[in-house]
Amino acid sequence: ESFYDTTKWRRIVEAEEIVCNACKEICLDLREEEMMGLLAEGYAKKAIKEDLDEYEFRNAMYLEHATVNRQTLLDAHRKHGKEVTKEVVKQMLLGKKGEEIDKRYIDKVADIVREKRRVRERMIEESMRELLRDEEKTKSKKKGKKKKKRKGVSETKEEEKKEGETEEVEKREEAETSSVEVGGAR
Repeated sequence: ESFYDTTKWRRIVEAEEIVCNACKEICLDLREEEMMGLLAEGYAKKAIKEDLDEYEFRNAMYLEHATVNRQTLLDAHRKHGKEVTKEVVKQMLLGKKGEEIDKRYIDKVADIVREKRRVRERMIEESMRELLRDEEKTKSKKKGKKKKKRKGVSETKEEEKKEGETEEVEKREEAETSSVEVGGAR
């Protein structure tokens, strides 16, 4: 009967895809040491589970093992999105605190993820404001230099005009003097 239930198998495939994608993202985010630790922990759990019965395995204090109901995982993915699902899968892999992963636990994880997102967004906004302030300071410094250069150019032009006027005045005076001298000789 369960082999013919295509809806059930579609949900299983969907859940597996979600978990696989989350695992991929988790693995890409981890440093090499963290990845080795995660794999070693998983391998140790698997090896010990083979030697212990279910009761002993669940009661082993140093081993934390977490599972989640397939439908709960699918609902969490639909309701909260990829980031929360990724964190839930990470909790499944690490078995954090040995808590059962249910809807209430997923809601707690969602709250934590939202808070992390808010903090990250605030940090980005602050960084953007700081960059804008730095850019404005740089622009104002450049404008100040340009004004000085412009003042320098206009001052140079004024000096050239004054020199030109002085030369013209001197030429006129020379012309007047030369005509006076020439006229005086007459």
